[in-house]
Amino acid sequence: MSVGLEQLVPAASYLEEAFLRWVLTPAADAAIVERLHSQYPVTVQERTYRLDYLIAGETLRLAVELDGFAFHSDRAAFTYDRLRQNDLAASGLTVLRFSYDAVRTDTARCVAQLQAMLRLDPLLAAWVTAVPRIEVPDMAGDPMRAADPPRGAGPAGAAPGGAYFEGVRGRLDRGPLRSCQDEALAALANYYACGGRHAAAVMAVGAGKTALGVAAALSFTRRRALVVTPGSVIRGTFASALDAGAPGNVLYGLAGGPLLPGAAPPATLVLDADAEQISRVGRERLLAADVVVTNFHALGSGDNSGDLLAKLEPGDVDYIVVDEAHIAASDSYQRLFAHFPGARTLLMSACFTRLDGKPIDADVVYRYRLVDSVADGSAKNLRAHRFAPETASTVYEAVWPDGRREQVVGREALLEVLGDERKLARITARSEASIRQVMAVTRACLDAQAELLAPVRPRVLFSAMGQAHAEQVARIAEEHGIACATLHHSMPAAAIAATRRRFESEAGDLEGIVQLRMLGQGYDFPPVTVVVPLRPYGSFGEFYQFVGRGVRVLRHARLAAGQQYVDVVCHGELGLEEHLEALCADNGMDPAVLLDTPLIGAGALETVLEAGDGLPDAAGTAGDGRTGEVNAFVLYERGRVEERVIHGTERVEAARAERERQLLAQRYAVYAQNTTSPVPFEQFVEYMRRLTGVR
Repeated sequence: MSVGLEQLVPAASYLEEAFLRWVLTPAADAAIVERLHSQYPVTVQERTYRLDYLIAGETLRLAVELDGFAFHSDRAAFTYDRLRQNDLAASGLTVLRFSYDAVRTDTARCVAQLQAMLRLDPLLAAWVTAVPRIEVPDMAGDPMRAADPPRGAGPAGAAPGGAYFEGVRGRLDRGPLRSCQDEALAALANYYACGGRHAAAVMAVGAGKTALGVAAALSFTRRRALVVTPGSVIRGTFASALDAGAPGNVLYGLAGGPLLPGAAPPATLVLDADAEQISRVGRERLLAADVVVTNFHALGSGDNSGDLLAKLEPGDVDYIVVDEAHIAASDSYQRLFAHFPGARTLLMSACFTRLDGKPIDADVVYRYRLVDSVADGSAKNLRAHRFAPETASTVYEAVWPDGRREQVVGREALLEVLGDERKLARITARSEASIRQVMAVTRACLDAQAELLAPVRPRVLFSAMGQAHAEQVARIAEEHGIACATLHHSMPAAAIAATRRRFESEAGDLEGIVQLRMLGQGYDFPPVTVVVPLRPYGSFGEFYQFVGRGVRVLRHARLAAGQQYVDVVCHGELGLEEHLEALCADNGMDPAVLLDTPLIGAGALETVLEAGDGLPDAAGTAGDGRTGEVNAFVLYERGRVEERVIHGTERVEAARAERERQLLAQRYAVYAQNTTSPVPFEQFVEYMRRLTGVR
């Protein structure tokens, strides 16, 4: 038999080593290594792919692609995989694929298929083994192990450590994970096993990104994991998740049971930039940790000796988890990844674009949309209430640089003066008339939610543009009977904590908080059932994250998840429609779907909408040639409230049925691969539904 080629050819994963040992070694003579290239880059139309192995013959260029799973758990990943294969074929490559289970259970057939391809090339044919000696592979039955490190020598230049992960990697119990978390973990295993390095998982609010990040770190880390978060709230969430003694920790506190039954927790070090804590932590203490949790800003640039990146060498970290990956720009990521060039990465976000509007800079291997989360009962449905003013009759008061005031009638007339749509949006956001229109709708939504959720008190979260604006919004909320306070970073820590207690406690006196980028990523308080963006959002990601603060479902004794809604209240002149439409598009929803019946009683708005009978007389018209910076505010407006459900019941049910069918397709793929005469898929589906009682 040939020399074991796993000893001569580099392998990035256990699946690659298994292919070399049990398929390529019996198929061909060891001399074929001179025509064998691992992790070979191929560029097609500005896209660069890395082949697991390229076997280059005289006329044949054979790309060997290894799959951890026979069926991809996500449609987007499945589609990407097919498009990748088409690109490779267009470059003149012949693609041959082997799955983990095929190598493990049908080794002889894999060897025969590889030999048949090699014989097509006159150069490679000379190295084909006449009578291959097939061994029974000593491979674990769980395809998750495909992404494990090779069983041979560790990676070159491996840093000390890794004993912990070597011991727990195979003991992880995936049973307690939600189906979406398990699917994402499986997709990651497939991606890493095939040589991928920079993965992204787009997980909707409420899907459980924290548990996925912990499970991924336990599954794919070889020496040391680094968890990077955008700030203190999410850093604290990961710290609690990895703390075996914290209530509800991920390691042992999941609803379905422990993630690590009978295994010790990882040694976790949580770092912050506060009080120069990182500068006081020595390298020895860092290397004693299995998992390091910190926020992005605390990493430093590596130029100062006190920076975390200056204390960690490139080989110290081999797995990086970045949460809320949409908030950082590409340059920031690249600095982190460049410092640990050999590390595999997982970028997690609920949003499919970054705050700068660009796609996430990684391969999206799994996507769990908001509509999927709603269908699975992990998220509330969305109702949008948009006050649409009659712009032609809206009255503005313009204040000229010399202090003179002038009434301007109509949006178009004011735009002639301002010449800036964005400035008009900011004027609308700050105007009392507009805030009052939105507040009337907010009050009606709170009343409807209170009736639905009793005895739970619904809460409302407002966003504002600045401290003065926040105080203005809070004052108008109070005038509408909504007990409200402001929250901003300039407040003392004690005042922030006291305000949050008043808001979050069932015995508290606050119904609403106007916050200035305080209760953002990672803030999950299910009684928030109304969200009111009172400022323009240039970024979809930031808008989506704010709306997401109200998405998590309440565990209500008499109210099922499917009966819960988060009300999004906005003003038509803030330019948020394109963000709502993007939200619909990402979830396969129709942005034009309207309700057959109103969501809130028209009588609740009557007083405000008819308060404009005393329409002020216009004192002049705009556009008379005066120059200089013009300030303005809405003096009077009237209009209507447009209401719609973002995710209609039929769409949610369709999403649930689609996900169920995808899961059945996965099960069928495993069944068919291990059955000599499998029944047709539809017959298999009917049998499984009878077995589980699901129709």
